[in-house]
Amino acid sequence: MATSPTERKQILARLVQVAGGDLDSLWRRAESLDSNSFRSLLIEAFPRLIDPYAAAAADLSATWYDEADPAARYVAQPGPLPISEQLRSSASWALNVGSGTDALTLLSGTLQRAIFGAARDTTDLNVASEPGARWARHASANACEFCKMLATRSAVYSSEQAATQVVGRGKEMSEADRRDRAAGRTRRSGAAKGQFLAGGTKTRGNQSLGDKYHDHCHCIAVEVRPGRSYEPPSYVEKWEKEYQDARDAAAKGEYGAVSAKNLLAAWRQLDHP
Repeated sequence: MATSPTERKQILARLVQVAGGDLDSLWRRAESLDSNSFRSLLIEAFPRLIDPYAAAAADLSATWYDEADPAARYVAQPGPLPISEQLRSSASWALNVGSGTDALTLLSGTLQRAIFGAARDTTDLNVASEPGARWARHASANACEFCKMLATRSAVYSSEQAATQVVGRGKEMSEADRRDRAAGRTRRSGAAKGQFLAGGTKTRGNQSLGDKYHDHCHCIAVEVRPGRSYEPPSYVEKWEKEYQDARDAAAKGEYGAVSAKNLLAAWRQLDHP
């Protein structure tokens, strides 16, 4: 039996919860150090802390992709892990703009986004690789207006769109590299022991609006295999009505032209039960 989108989100949220516990433990250990050492430890350890959980999310997403059409010949592959350089940059930013619990909250947001992102990127990668495949954005019932809008604006996205967002710069990781990264290593084991690991490819090109996510966002990308259709949750029907009301309000109200920004501003002002 295929894992439902709701179950997928619960599993990914559990991964984030466990990873968050590791982050809390790292923070407490670092607090005994001087300020420079505290900062250096957190920045360098942050990618290694996330990698095993991101790898698990990618592997799970590949399994879910295959579950959606077990009779298909196509076999899904896990997507790339987060770029270590980007995670270190995010950690540095969090420590620059926040302090104490504020900085830890910012780090937690990046951690959550990276783990969910590994699952989303796996779906995108396989949709781009399997002819005729598409994907849909599945949002939670209590989603913010931004995520509601993106869950209603397009029922599904094409593999052509996904392909322009997944392919990018950098050296692709081998399976051995992925295992080493997931184990928290920065250098290769085995025959190539001591060499620095490949960082994986970076996404490039302009993302479609539907492919944008914020920290603490629990939206997931759900594959729509060739010949299959996507059935959104029942609550999306209510969002469709809200979307139209917000669009009408943005068109004739103080917001001017109907842009995504103006539509969201109008949506947030609506009084929906």
